[in-house]
Formats: sequence, structure tokens, C-alpha cells
Amino acid sequence: MASRGRSNSLRFTAPTSRGTEPALAAELRSLGIHRVKEGPGCVWFHGGLAEAYKALLWSRVASRVLIELSRFQANHADALYAGVKAIDWGAHLGPDDLISVDFVGGSREIRHSGFGAVLTKDAICDALREATGRRPSVDTQDPDLRVHVYLNNAVATVSIDLAGRALHERGSAGRRTGEAPIKETLAAALLRMADWPRIARRGGAFVDPMCGSGTFPLEAAGMALGLAPNLERRHWGFHCWKGHDADLWAAAIGAARQARLDARGRSVSILGADRDAAVIDAALDNAAHLGLADVLTLDRRPLSACSPPKGADDIPRGLLIVNPPYGERLGADEDLGPLYAALGDAFRRRFLGWNCYVLTGNSQLARKVGLKASSRIPVWNGRIECRLLEYPIADAAPEKIGPGWRG
Repeated sequence: MASRGRSNSLRFTAPTSRGTEPALAAELRSLGIHRVKEGPGCVWFHGGLAEAYKALLWSRVASRVLIELSRFQANHADALYAGVKAIDWGAHLGPDDLISVDFVGGSREIRHSGFGAVLTKDAICDALREATGRRPSVDTQDPDLRVHVYLNNAVATVSIDLAGRALHERGSAGRRTGEAPIKETLAAALLRMADWPRIARRGGAFVDPMCGSGTFPLEAAGMALGLAPNLERRHWGFHCWKGHDADLWAAAIGAARQARLDARGRSVSILGADRDAAVIDAALDNAAHLGLADVLTLDRRPLSACSPPKGADDIPRGLLIVNPPYGERLGADEDLGPLYAALGDAFRRRFLGWNCYVLTGNSQLARKVGLKASSRIPVWNGRIECRLLEYPIADAAPEKIGPGWRG
């Protein structure tokens, strides 16, 4: 499959959180993947397996990478079955492989994803049984090959999931989290939206004053050091796929390992803080697992004691991002108002000249910050519609700070 692997005619889909499509598209272009187009909840790109492998290893924003096998009209169940069965499945898997089918979307006749998944599975198994006399088995938990079907406007797109487990897991099995963690992929997208890559390149500092188990600081450190986030992953969705190109993959791994070696000795100014000792312990464990324990600072401290890292005073426009609770999962709205007010007070007292961002799914709480947001970017944190609010803080403190001050 080496020649096919080097073809530039393959089409890939990289799913992502809604609202983060521009961030993923920009990230893929920064990786040298140029035939990129944004879609709803995803980014499409064309290229060869080299580009797909690069996206798998290096993308911090994509949740998966899917390689498209076929796209066809599927106005009814028989058409879906026939279209799936017509694919040359023998070029992708064998009858002894374990498969799983993820089915997304639907139509007037195919209204339930479970029904669509069963139809797809039956078509694959029947095709291989007719060709080999045997059929593969299903394993939804640990398949050898994961097939993905997206049905929209009576058009079915059938793909193979090259990632396997979702990419936000970063290959760090057993990662410790707090009560309401943000996914690494969403955190990375928000960092891109906040222009962290550029700030990091010029030596800017980063702070998350409510870092929980450390997702934002760890993603910020990995970005600043130019590390491939998925280098340590041991199992991929393409490992049992017949189209896998081992030579291309070895080259991609080699480049990522060299980049990690090149990052040794680089310094970054990154602080994660939280008042909860337990989540700081989790953050320290996560940093150690990723080899970043000596790179950034993770401290137990309350918001009132949080300030820019030492040596950051000469860096204009450092970056602060915080994901406070917003009443959907932790805390009640009436208890969170003072927290948001304290955030606004910290921004304008101790982070002069910085760009501060708040992710929230509660517009009422956002008003308690007491500052006027210069931008409000809609993004989805799981099923919660949120806004990423930007607060550029002036270089000098106001003469008077009070409840009515708006900056």
C-alpha cells in the first residue's frame, strides 16, 4: 500500500468541537497540510497518508482523523447496505479482524444510529463472507478496525477511524482529572483562539488561576515547546488496517522524536494554580507523566494570591485563560457570582497589560466579571454552549476601582 499511501488524492475528516473549526484548520495549515476546508464540527483535508499521520501525531485540536473510503446516495436502508457492501473491504481488513461501527446522522427511513450501525456491520460481514467464506466479529470496546459512517441529506460517507481512541486522551492512560475537566482538544483550540502560539514564540507568559488537573497549562507548555501531543500513544486505529504504511509512519515518529529532543533545555513561563490541593496533586502527576514536571509551575494557591510568574513583568500581553464553574455541573449560580467578580478584580489589579480570557456557559455570571469583553466567541464544551470572553487589560491600573467600573 506504499504507493497509495503517498497519493495526494485521499480525503480525510478531522472532527472537532463545534466552534473550534477555524482553530483546527489553522493548526493543520501550520503543520503543512494545505488543502483544508472547514465543515460543521469538522475540518476536511486532502493529501496522502503522510499528511494524515502528521495530523494524528501533531494535532492538539482534532478529536480523530478519518480516512474516507466511499461516499454515495443512501435514500433508504437498502441503498445504505448496498453502498457499504460495494466497498472492497478485503483491501482494508480480514475475516479474523474485530470491527466496530460508529454511525452518526440519519435520514427519514434510517432514524436511529443503532439501526444504521447494524446495517453497516451486516454489509461489511456479508461482503467478506462472500469473498472468503468467513466473516469478522464485532467488538465495540476494543476493535481491530473502527468504521465510521456519517449520513446527512441522504448521502452516506464511510470512513475508517485512523486514531482508534479519541485523540484528547493524549496517550496518557490513567490521567487524573478533577470533577469537571475540560478536554485537552478543546483547551488547545481555545489557546489557539487566544493567540497563544504567537505569544509563546516571543517568550510570553501564561497563567491559569483555576487550573484543576492542569489541562490548560499542560497544553500551553506542549505548544510552546513544539511537542507532538500523541507521540507516546501505543495503539492506533490503523494498526490492523491493511492500508497502513509502516515506512511513512516510522518517518513521522522519527520527526516527532527529534522535535522532542530539540525542545530539551528550552524554558517557558507557565503557571497553573488552584486552591484545591487534591487537583494540584493530580496536575503534578499528569505533568510528570508527560515529562513536563520541570518545565512549568503548578501551585496550590487561591485566586486572591495569583499573579504573573516571576520575570514576566517585562513581557507585554501575557495570556491568562480560566474555565471557572458556570452552574451547569459544579456549584449554584448564586454561589458563583462572587467568584466571577473576584476574577475581574484580579485581572485589572494584577494582570496589567495581559489578555485575559474566560470560558463560561452562563451569561448572567459573565456580567459579574465587571469588565466589557472585546470579543465573545461561541464554542461548545460537550453539550454546553459557551462563550470564550476576551478581556484585554490596560497597561495601567485605573485610578479608582469599584463596583461600577467597566474599564
